[in-house]
Amino acid sequence: MKMHLLRCTFGIACLFLTACTMEQEVVIDSEKKEIEFFQTKTNVVDFFDQLIEDFETQHPDINVKQVNVPGGMEVLKTRIARGDVPDIFITYPIEQDYMIRATRGYLLDLSEENFISEIDPTIQERYAIDGRMYGLALSQNAVGVIYNKDVFEQLQIEIPSTWDQFISVLKKLEANDLQPLLMANKDLERVSVFNLSLVANTFDNHYWEAVNKNEIGLRGDQRWIEISNQMLEFLSFAQEGSFNMEGEDLNQAFMQGEGVMSVIGVWEIPNLEKINPEFDYGIFPFPATNDPELNKVLGGVDGGFAISADTDHPEEAKMFLEFLVEKENAQKFSDYEGNISTVKGVQQNNDKVHLLAEHISQGKSVNWPNHHWVGGTAAEEDFRKISQRFFYERDIDAYLERLEIMFEMYRQHQ
Repeated sequence: MKMHLLRCTFGIACLFLTACTMEQEVVIDSEKKEIEFFQTKTNVVDFFDQLIEDFETQHPDINVKQVNVPGGMEVLKTRIARGDVPDIFITYPIEQDYMIRATRGYLLDLSEENFISEIDPTIQERYAIDGRMYGLALSQNAVGVIYNKDVFEQLQIEIPSTWDQFISVLKKLEANDLQPLLMANKDLERVSVFNLSLVANTFDNHYWEAVNKNEIGLRGDQRWIEISNQMLEFLSFAQEGSFNMEGEDLNQAFMQGEGVMSVIGVWEIPNLEKINPEFDYGIFPFPATNDPELNKVLGGVDGGFAISADTDHPEEAKMFLEFLVEKENAQKFSDYEGNISTVKGVQQNNDKVHLLAEHISQGKSVNWPNHHWVGGTAAEEDFRKISQRFFYERDIDAYLERLEIMFEMYRQHQ
């Protein structure tokens, strides 16, 4: 009997202690401040998970929840429209979506934050609206041509610096029974990465201002006709079945030596390295014109972030952005992804990107033209679809007419 009572007493004590422990954990968890970090780059989810873990170790009272979903930009747009705004989310300067959100009071003013001074001002200033900044530029992306170094060496091919040289290289590869070019024309992002390089090297910011004001048209413009012909000429070297290939399939095919070149953004580097880290490849600037001095690398702010003006935890959100800007962390980010950091003192250590970085350091870069369009990310998505259809149908007149209609539609709704 005594033994039974002892066991009961011990059991009750254990339950009491367990309950106390659980209650204590609940209290501790309830004291944590959670901030949502919404970012759309699938290639760096693992990286940010690790960085978040490091941040939370330093700040045990803060929980950072990374959110990355398919169709992220559209999801973000929908969430903001219904008032479900993440604490921190990706944003691009100049783009209409950013301008609207900033001027309508959706974004927290970061102008006076000390960590803003750690960013290259020539890049950070792109966020300026009436002298105020509502976003942080952490990194820049860049687009170039990925190539198989072994093949170039075997055939003694020099990196082309003009469009004509580029076409000659494609022809030489074809003559040697090699697949000169891989294209993922089923993947809308890969379609636009290629042809926006031509568009960006042809039309400047003033041109897009005129388009947005309906002061200039596309149809009949010889410049549009010329770059459309360039697109079709380039497309003629793509593999059979390019319209059935997604971006991930292209990465696999390239890293297995099934094609010699492709147009790519540096953000794909982590995905390529996971497939075959020993593969010897490089990236050179896309030679859009026949004047090497005029060829500019397409790119812009890539890791750009804003804080919701309605966040419940503004100080904690700013602490996380400050953590991302710390030189050590920004260097890790650049080394992992191959991006070109905007943080002062961070080095570009990836030798595969050095030709692009060199161009950018010389001022030979151009921002994404779609960032200037009325319609923002919605217009960008439409442009991708219209371009994909053009690549398939190869009708220049129809292509330019559809683009004209697209811009007109967004002008009417602004």
